[in-house]
Amino acid sequence: MMIRALWPALASLGAGLVLFATAAGASPAIAVPVGLAGAAELVWALAVLRAGRLVAPRAAIAGGAIGIAGSGFLLLTGPLALIPFLALFVFHWSIAIAAVLEVRRLRAASAVANGDAPSEQGIAVAGVSAIAPVRRRRAGAFTIALVVEAMLVAAIATPALAASEAGEFAVPHGTLHSGH
Repeated sequence: MMIRALWPALASLGAGLVLFATAAGASPAIAVPVGLAGAAELVWALAVLRAGRLVAPRAAIAGGAIGIAGSGFLLLTGPLALIPFLALFVFHWSIAIAAVLEVRRLRAASAVANGDAPSEQGIAVAGVSAIAPVRRRRAGAFTIALVVEAMLVAAIATPALAASEAGEFAVPHGTLHSGH
């Protein structure tokens, strides 16, 4: 079950970092709410990683939609460049989709647990665990999923961080800060 929650948690971490970089280069009127949104992303990601499942999936759906709308607003008003916007869009869209799937899975699993006859769609959404014994995943599968998903988040977030105002003024790697 943790593998299913891993991508939304890592995407939320990536979104939080991009939001922090955006806040760092914005005016205080923009920086405060954007920084708070970044902090909320990080808190939710850590809660998901700790729980091993999506926490508050309905709120995550709303948060994903608000994140997409908010990043679109920031793109149109200037504090957010196109590449960070695209990264935030991908992160928030994927979080919202994962949360929708989790809500549907929980609804189907609840119907099965209550003795309701599930539809074929309900069985498909609930997954094998609703109709067959739960299969233990090997640690290797989790490790592979973690590495691949972390690399994907890094590949999306790094260009977005570099394209932020904070990233534009960062000292290039390999450059000395002083005359030492």
